[in-house]
Amino acid sequence: MIEGDELRQQVELLAAAAEAEPDTVSDLKSLAVQLWVNFDEFSIEELEDMLRDAWRTRGLPFNDNAA
Repeated sequence: MIEGDELRQQVELLAAAAEAEPDTVSDLKSLAVQLWVNFDEFSIEELEDMLRDAWRTRGLPFNDNAA
């Protein structure tokens, strides 16, 4: 599996977890930092954008610290 696919899979897993527990998985900045540990070729802002897109697609609430 190439790294981009692995990242997309991780983002989708986090989004699925957020659907199950929206109040505990809403801080996208924190999640982006956690992802960055394994996907440091992306900036934290890029990872946050990916998470934000996944959350919006699913209609999930999030704490948008990137504004």
